[in-house]
Amino acid sequence: MGRAIGIDLGTTFSAAAIVDEQQRARAIPNAEGMLTTPSVALWYEGAFVVGQPALELVQRAEGAEHDRLGASLIRGVKRMIGKPPQGGLFSNGHRTDPVEVSAAILAKLARDASTHLGFPVRAAVITVPAHFVDQERSATKAAAERAGLRVLQIINEPSAAALTYTHGQTAQAGTALVFDLGGGTFDATVLQLGEHEARVLATKGIEELGGINFTNSLASALRKRYEQETQSTYPNTTTASTLLVTAAERAKCELSEAQSTRVQLAPPQGKAVEITLTRQQFESQIDLLLFQLQIAVEQALERAKKSAGDIQRVLLCGGSSRIPAVQQMLTTFFGRKPEATLDLDLSVALGAAYQAATYREDPTTHTPGLQMIAEEGLVIDCVSYPVGIAVENTRGEDVKLIMLQPGDVLNTWSKPYPVLIRGTAATFPPIDVYSGEGTQLSARDYLGSITLALPPGTPSGARASVMMRQDQSGLVQVQITIAGRDLPGTLRRA
Repeated sequence: MGRAIGIDLGTTFSAAAIVDEQQRARAIPNAEGMLTTPSVALWYEGAFVVGQPALELVQRAEGAEHDRLGASLIRGVKRMIGKPPQGGLFSNGHRTDPVEVSAAILAKLARDASTHLGFPVRAAVITVPAHFVDQERSATKAAAERAGLRVLQIINEPSAAALTYTHGQTAQAGTALVFDLGGGTFDATVLQLGEHEARVLATKGIEELGGINFTNSLASALRKRYEQETQSTYPNTTTASTLLVTAAERAKCELSEAQSTRVQLAPPQGKAVEITLTRQQFESQIDLLLFQLQIAVEQALERAKKSAGDIQRVLLCGGSSRIPAVQQMLTTFFGRKPEATLDLDLSVALGAAYQAATYREDPTTHTPGLQMIAEEGLVIDCVSYPVGIAVENTRGEDVKLIMLQPGDVLNTWSKPYPVLIRGTAATFPPIDVYSGEGTQLSARDYLGSITLALPPGTPSGARASVMMRQDQSGLVQVQITIAGRDLPGTLRRA
């Protein structure tokens, strides 16, 4: 199998990493010599162009061609994975889907890594947000397989960051919170640290809150300032919109280092203007976003049955967590400064590489469901959302039952639920699988149905039981026991 790599498949940027001979994880440069790859793709001349080359194709184009290619550039596909947009996804006339686009991004990462390392990369550990449900995880795995990669494991981004923070050191006993604010998603994860292991107690995520939201908020403010100062409407073209978002992103980054910045806006068919923007003005635009982040942190603590005072370490990851207002919010809430000792853009990929390094030529030697958190230790991850079934019970009643609760340890079977087999059908009674939020299963979050051929001769009235777990990748698995025989049920995903 060769050496495996770790991949952080991000909303705005992606990265790959590997553990070197000195047992330290290092990021792998892409073909452009950069340690991160923009998570963008453009269908061009019969294939996807990914990353910086795709952005440059748009930048070099002029006039109507620039607008056409700019409108065809696919961004933020991670927010679509597992739930394709209605009406389809198109790039430059090519109908595609989030799995194909994600596969193109992963293929570039693997191809560039192979070139840099000097051997073919065929296997990887891939990270996803902790709040990703089964559809999103299975779609991510499908994308990697389409890219020619064997997925050794899918791990949660906060857990990967914890691996990086604690690698090479004995974890101090106590409780930590990983604050993972990336380009498009957010997770707050509470871990109980021991001397040689850490256990994830709870996690709470917001699927569509990340750096993109901060940028868009600032872009709206810049548009309003432009129209006030020029007494004209900001042009409504793809090129002008791209310029506005690019200027907002640059200003957001500059205001993380300085108290003010100057923004030049000169859209085609519009007036040119220079706008001075202060950090205080930016922070006034993001108050609601900061409030949403704090609420999610509070919910993660509540799930973990912890208070802010119980947290000894606040660990930052994700590039957007470097925003000063975000760090100040955390300092005020926890009464201590968060730790940002790592490269916030690479800590997740580096952690995935540490996990990938635990796999050997024979993958059966790896202990399922456990991840190293230090050279000698482990991080034990948990279920982050409720999962259950809709089934007919032994009294003939249709019931919905939560079988996995947030906080349950991964790769651990639930308690069995009894089912009565009626009639002489050749297949097991239908079982629908749902996820949910809090303590409720949701009909909107239908994951699929379980199918199983009954052993020949199974009599009507035979008693069976159903158990469920999430494997080390957070994917739902079902086992049915009939007459003392354990039979794996197949989840036909929606």
